[in-house]
Amino acid sequence: MKYDVIVVGAGVAGLNAAFVLASKGFNVAIIESKPRSRIGDKTCGDAIGVHHFKELGWYPPEETIDHRYKGVKIYSPSEKYSIIVSGEGVSVNRLKFGQWLLKRAEDNGAVLLDKHVLLGVKFNDNGIQSIKVKELGKPGLKELVADAFIDTSGAKPALRSKLPLEWPISERPYMTDYNIAYREVLEINEPVNDEDVDYAVIYLNTIIAPGGYWWFFPKNPSGKIVNVGLGVVWGVDDYNPRHNYNKYLKPRFKGKLLHAGGGMVPTRRPLPTLVWRNVGVAGDAAYTVNPVHGGGIGSSLQASAIVAKYIGDALEKGIVDETTTWQANKEYMQAYGAKQAALDILRMYLQKLSNEEFEWIMKNKIVDGKSIYDLGTHARLIEEVVHGISSMLRLLSKPTLLNQLRIVRNYMNKVKELYLDKYPETPEKLYEWMEVVEKTYNEYRAQIKYDPGQKVKW
Repeated sequence: MKYDVIVVGAGVAGLNAAFVLASKGFNVAIIESKPRSRIGDKTCGDAIGVHHFKELGWYPPEETIDHRYKGVKIYSPSEKYSIIVSGEGVSVNRLKFGQWLLKRAEDNGAVLLDKHVLLGVKFNDNGIQSIKVKELGKPGLKELVADAFIDTSGAKPALRSKLPLEWPISERPYMTDYNIAYREVLEINEPVNDEDVDYAVIYLNTIIAPGGYWWFFPKNPSGKIVNVGLGVVWGVDDYNPRHNYNKYLKPRFKGKLLHAGGGMVPTRRPLPTLVWRNVGVAGDAAYTVNPVHGGGIGSSLQASAIVAKYIGDALEKGIVDETTTWQANKEYMQAYGAKQAALDILRMYLQKLSNEEFEWIMKNKIVDGKSIYDLGTHARLIEEVVHGISSMLRLLSKPTLLNQLRIVRNYMNKVKELYLDKYPETPEKLYEWMEVVEKTYNEYRAQIKYDPGQKVKW
């Protein structure tokens, strides 16, 4: 079975990549372990900023949108203090959104092989020749051949984890580079108060959600349907998100359970390269997720569109390798990756703060909504924020916090420069650049005493 491109995984990134390539006339197959009817059904916060759709140049149909937000509201651990970060967003119906993305890809000629599991990869020094898949419930294996492959199979990548470790696209992360999450969609007995119904609400609390946060996202205008969940850092003290949910959140939100589930979210900088040989990668498989708030729908769509565009261009030239697709990296780092890398620095620092420190920061209005918006959108804490609060920190006798903030600012700026101005112009220079990046992150971890733990086993 021969195709131009095989996409592994029918999440938002895979379906969008398949659409981009199929709409250019390429013969595209999508491999997915779920049955067709469940494509799109994923444990998620469901929220996405509208600016992502503007950047992509398309907007999903209205029937896939459950609710609209005016912004994000962040509560302190005591819930006495809050900050509103303005910015239009929506809550998508993940199943309807996924089914619409699937139909769009198929309408343009992509072929879905649902209920198929990837079991093996045949490759040589030049790239992947074929993959072996098994259709669930049926005997035997199928061998699928393609000129290019795209891995969008999720946080535990099915394809790139089977590739040679010396390929930079196979980089193994630390366990603490992930949050593990559990969430429930509920029809609650008491609707959310009017002040919060128009916001995606985030609660900072290191007891309920160590190394992460817990959230309360209304999913309809009445505030009766809500998405409630929490994420905790993986690989530290055996934190269990479902246990914490049942202990702290379940008693607080009474109502009818509509959907429940858990999952894993990469919260770190992107892969050093999204392309290598004849392989591309996007979505959770490439860590194209915001390291601080864990939102990944928009950035996954963006990364998949970029990777698919350059793989399509390379197919038209007749050679798919890291040289012909390299500009995908340059474009993604400019669009989102450099911001991710800088926010990864901030993420590690935030994971070390206590409830008392979060409470103090919000009580004293050390940051405001505009500062947080600039930080989340452009990863620029920092000159104006540090300058603006330095005198207050001195006045309030917090020299340690001020010194830490300066370290964070320094390394955010360093890594942003590495991913923007100093990202390699050619694949040949990638390994040298990776050494500099790793050295920089190791220096930073040592300075803030952050232990990344063990690397993943897959």
